[in-house]
Amino acid sequence: MNTDKKVAIVVVTYNRLKLLLQAIDALLKQTYTNADILIINNASTDETEETLKPYAQRGDILYFNTGENLGGAGGFNFGLRTAYEQGYDYYWMMDDDSIPTPTALAEMMKADEALKGQYSYLASYVFWKDGSPCKMNAPRIADDWINDAALAEKGVMRIQKSTFVGFFTKKDVVEKVGLPIKEFFIWSDDTNYCWRCNEVAPGYLVVDSKVEHRIVSNVNADIITDDTDRLARYVYAFRNRYYNYRMVGSAKNYKIYVFKKFMKILTKSKNQKWKRIRVMMKGVRAGKHFNPPIEYVTKREKVKS
Repeated sequence: MNTDKKVAIVVVTYNRLKLLLQAIDALLKQTYTNADILIINNASTDETEETLKPYAQRGDILYFNTGENLGGAGGFNFGLRTAYEQGYDYYWMMDDDSIPTPTALAEMMKADEALKGQYSYLASYVFWKDGSPCKMNAPRIADDWINDAALAEKGVMRIQKSTFVGFFTKKDVVEKVGLPIKEFFIWSDDTNYCWRCNEVAPGYLVVDSKVEHRIVSNVNADIITDDTDRLARYVYAFRNRYYNYRMVGSAKNYKIYVFKKFMKILTKSKNQKWKRIRVMMKGVRAGKHFNPPIEYVTKREKVKS
């Protein structure tokens, strides 16, 4: 395996110091060592900055503070731009509660060679603490995956989208598709980015690149069942999803999606049904005219999609 390729490992963090330290420890143990760990601190209000100073002084990490909480989307926008401007050609992105196995990055680099660079992104296989697939990070297998079926012998499968937990891409792709849309703040920013990458080249799941996602429970976040104190964030979910549906010309399908959610809230939510519906509709209304710009790392003119 060629070890000359330098990788920027971009980790976005916000007020999860204990998990972040576990993630850093796992990243420092990677068998592929030609990589730097870039910690993007979304202006955490805990002891993250002070605790990370010795790591930065030793050269274990490169530390950047965004100055304000930009959300996951803004953090990855900031981190990917920073990595590009620092001169890296490859980028491996993840959350602060993502714990890669020691060979996870090495397997990415093997897949890069096997594919001869003919991809737009690679995705790690994300599992939960009990070893089962992590539901919130499940990739969507491409309908035409069989066209690349021979790659299965190398543990690689074509996908349509993944999440930013273990997301791997490269300089030439970022120059073409731009950065994640920071205005998304949270949710669906990774889906949007994958769809844009798919227009450049296929994306692939790398089965042997494994990352444990240390979330509390292995369930998909859903406005139907989530705790009432978390409902406000679903405005972003419905707003951003509306934008994504509009981007691919499927606004009609989005309306069907919203109607189904409406009915499920009425029939399955155990409490605060009308509050859930109000939050959902606030996001829907916001999504009608939500049209954020796509930022590019090159000097090309910024455009709206």
